[in-house]
Order: sequence, then structure tokens, then C-alpha cells
Amino acid sequence: MKLNKNELEKISNFIYKESGISLDSEKLKRLQRKIESIFKKHNFENFSTFYHRLRFLKDEELIEELINSITINETYFWREPKQFEILAKEILPKFINTQKELTHVRILVAPSSSGEELYSIMIAILEQNGLIEKLNIEMVGIDIDSSMILKAKSGIYSKRSVSKLPTHLVEKYFKKINNFYQIDKNLVKVAKFLKANIFEENLEYTLGKFDIIFSRNMLIYFDKNKKLLCFEQFYQLLKDDSYLFLGHADANHIDKTKFIPLKNAHHIYKKATL
Repeated sequence: MKLNKNELEKISNFIYKESGISLDSEKLKRLQRKIESIFKKHNFENFSTFYHRLRFLKDEELIEELINSITINETYFWREPKQFEILAKEILPKFINTQKELTHVRILVAPSSSGEELYSIMIAILEQNGLIEKLNIEMVGIDIDSSMILKAKSGIYSKRSVSKLPTHLVEKYFKKINNFYQIDKNLVKVAKFLKANIFEENLEYTLGKFDIIFSRNMLIYFDKNKKLLCFEQFYQLLKDDSYLFLGHADANHIDKTKFIPLKNAHHIYKKATL
């Protein structure tokens, strides 16, 4: 079944309302085959039947399948490593309590995709001598794509995923199984991956508050209004004296009265107390 321009626009509007992802006509055309494959899989006779299931019957499984088909999850280990270095060497030591008790530090990765970024953060922390012994660090990853959550929880990756990771870290934290790499299962056990939409209401009450949020290469898919909503959500999710790590193209429209850029700190911001 071939979708026409009007039908593609309807799907684009639906996706925007459900996920916040803004798809222009060119992006939607590139994803048209994926969407049409859903039609074929479920034997929909026409577009009206499909759209009615989405829009009015709110078929959660079909909506999830549609969202999964259009999300782009291009990631790998050790992406933009300078931020990991700043986190482990400069920011996390600020949370260390001079008393004997461990300080509980919560880190959110949104979106977590298939887990490479969250596990990279964990490795960077473990490689910083003495840090893990002085902090109780909780790692949480959220993503709208349920298939990525499952992959992250498995901890199994391709050679390409680990190609940017220094060889000694691959040897230290991964076990090679045929053509794949299984990350240390102790890391898998302590990492939390949850399916969630960053625009969900009351997300602060669902997830709790965080000391650090990583959100790299997600906001580039949002228009200005959705970006503003997303930054407001981050502000609510962050504790006082906390930090936001963004990708190099994510900071457009950020409110610098709420998020103060750190000097020479590679797209890292500190939450301002208003």
C-alpha cells in the first residue's frame, strides 16, 4: 500500500503529538517504507482503518510499533568522551562528602537508546580511581523506543558499537562472544532502563529528581516549542546544584537564566536557582 502526501502528514502530526518528534516532509518520505511495512504486517486494507486504530482506538501496541519504526538510534560507546572526562574528574568529585557516609548521586540518560552512553558513563566513573568508593551512584536510562530498552538491558553489542572505545577498556569490561561483545554483567545488573517519554506529565514523581542529566542528540528532532518544554522538564527533574550535559547541536533556545553554561565545559550547564 502506497501512502499519499495527505496520509503522511496525518501520521507526522500524530507522531508529533505522541512523541514530540518533528518530521518534515523529507524525513517522513525516507521513513515511508518502514511505515508501509507496518501496513503489510497487520494486513490493513486502507489508511482509514490504520489511522482509526491509532487515533481513536489508541492501540498501544500499534502506537509503540510506529514510534519504534521512526526513532533513529545511531550511537556507539565513547561518543564525545571529553564530557565523560569532565564528569569523572571535575564534577562528580564535588559531590563527595567529607564525612564517612557515601553521597547518593543520581544520573539520568535521556534518551538512553541501546545503552552505549549510559554504560560509557559507568566505565568512565569506574576508571577514575577512588571515585566509586566515595559515591553511591545510581544510573537511570529512559527511552521512548521499547526495542532499544530491551537491547540496553541485554548488554550485547556489535564490533562497530565498541570500535571507538579504547582497546584496553574493551578487554576489561567486555567478553567477546562470537562476533558480539557482552558488557560486564555486573554493570547490567545495576543499570536501570525504563520506557518513558520525556514529555510525560508528572515524570518528576515517576522517576524522582537527579543530580546530573545527559541528553545528547535528542533535542535536534524537536521544534522550538517542544525544545522549550523539554528544557522545562529537565529543570523540574534536576535538583539544585545539578548539571545538564547536552550534545553540540542541542542547546538552541535553552534558557540561560535557568541553565548556566560552564566556562570552557563542552556544552555542560549548571542549573540556576531562581
